Amino acid sequence: MKWIATILLLVISTVLPNNIAKINKLKSEAHDSYTAGDYQTAIEKYGILVDSFQINEQEILMNYANAAFLALGGNNSPVEGVTGPESDSPASEASSDKYLNIAQSIYTALAQSASPDLRSKAFNQLGVMAYQSDPAPKPNTKVLSQAQGLFKSALKADQYNQQARFNYELVTKMLDQQQEQEQQQDQEQQQDQEQQQDQEQEQEQQQQQQDQEQQQEQQQDGEDQNQQQEGQEENSQEQEGDPKESDQQESEEPQGEEQPQEQQLNASPEKMEELKISEEKARMILEAMKNSEIQYIQQNQKKATKRPDSNKPDW
Repeated sequence: MKWIATILLLVISTVLPNNIAKINKLKSEAHDSYTAGDYQTAIEKYGILVDSFQINEQEILMNYANAAFLALGGNNSPVEGVTGPESDSPASEASSDKYLNIAQSIYTALAQSASPDLRSKAFNQLGVMAYQSDPAPKPNTKVLSQAQGLFKSALKADQYNQQARFNYELVTKMLDQQQEQEQQQDQEQQQDQEQQQDQEQEQEQQQQQQDQEQQQEQQQDGEDQNQQQEGQEENSQEQEGDPKESDQQESEEPQGEEQPQEQQLNASPEKMEELKISEEKARMILEAMKNSEIQYIQQNQKKATKRPDSNKPDW
């Protein structure tokens, strides 16, 4: 048993110095790559330290997350975050997804750190990543609200974090402006809808008025047609004529022709000239007619004064 323990001690004493040397070498190479802007090499070195050698030093983890963040081009943002030299070799699309996951997971872990400084920095970086998640020139209200909450958490962890304070104030201002714009757009949209409804109601009223006018015109046309038909029927009846009325008219016509000579003689001098009768002759004729009328009236009176014979019947 003693010889087994001796062998284990020899192995441990040989392996540990070798691992320590490798870890120190990887730390140095990763740091040099990080400061030089070779973030892809730095990510590889830090990945070996964290995944293979289980190095959980918070400084190593922060540099690892920062390298992944900077490899994404995350330093080009209105908000302030971790900065460093620009990368000479931009990350591919596949690498970008990988780096995004690394930065997101490590910052989230560091946000639970016991160190207020590291916790504040991690929250600030998470807020920057949330702000940059929207590809639009200006993030929408949901993204701004999420980033605002993360910056607020960074200030709670460390109220002296100037980057987090600047980011919180900037995002709050942008959020207020965007909310005002959205409210204005909502009001304009509501006004447009109300205006459109008013126009539709006006058009509907005009259409109803036109329909009523058409109905009135149709009714008037129908009444005119009925009156026209009734007039035509009356004209046809008049043209056909009533035999009794025609006989009566025929019987009356001769009487109309036999006008008294007195009326003819009382005509104007112009008509007398047309008849070629002198004024003296006309007076003589008129006096003769008056005398004959007087004699006729006297004869009738004499006949009326005679009493009827009582021995004869009345008829």
